[in-house]
Amino acid sequence: MGPDNPRDGESRDGRTVEPGDARAALDDIRRRQEQSGMAELRHGLSPFYLTWAALLLFASFASFDLPNPWGGAVLFPGIVLVAVMVFAYLRRAPVRNKPSSGATLIAVACGLALVGVFRVLAGAFEAGGAPAPHVIASAIVVGVCLLLVPYGRRIAETRLRSGTGSG
Repeated sequence: MGPDNPRDGESRDGRTVEPGDARAALDDIRRRQEQSGMAELRHGLSPFYLTWAALLLFASFASFDLPNPWGGAVLFPGIVLVAVMVFAYLRRAPVRNKPSSGATLIAVACGLALVGVFRVLAGAFEAGGAPAPHVIASAIVVGVCLLLVPYGRRIAETRLRSGTGSG
C-alpha cells in the first residue's frame, strides 16, 4: 500500500495517525451525532408539532362519523395541513438528518398499531351503540398517544445515547 492509501496508518499528507487521535475523532463524531439527534428529537416533539399532529390525527379519525360527502371532504384540508406541517418542520429544523431504516420501521409499526387500536375501539363503541363511535375512539387514541409521548421521548433519547438510534 502506498502513501495515497490512508489504510496503512498514514494520512494523505504523510503524517501518521495515532490510535488515540483516531479514537478521539470517532468519539467527537459520535458526540456530534448524539447532539444532532437530540436537537432533532426536541424539535420534532415540541409542543407546536405535537399539538398540530394530535389535531390532525383526531380530525382524520373522527371524520369517519361524518356523512358521505363530508367525510371525504375532510381529506383535502388534512392533506394540506400535513404538507404545511412538513414544510414548516423542514424549514425550522435545526438539523437535517435522514431517518435511519430502524427509525422508519419503528414509525411505520407505531402508525399501524395506532390505526389498529383505533379500528378496534371504534368497532367496540359502534357495537355498543355509541352515537359517534369514531369521535370517541379518536379522542381516546389521541389522548393515550399524548400521554405516551414522554415515555417515547425517553426511549428515543436512550437509543440516541447508546448509539443505536443513528444510521
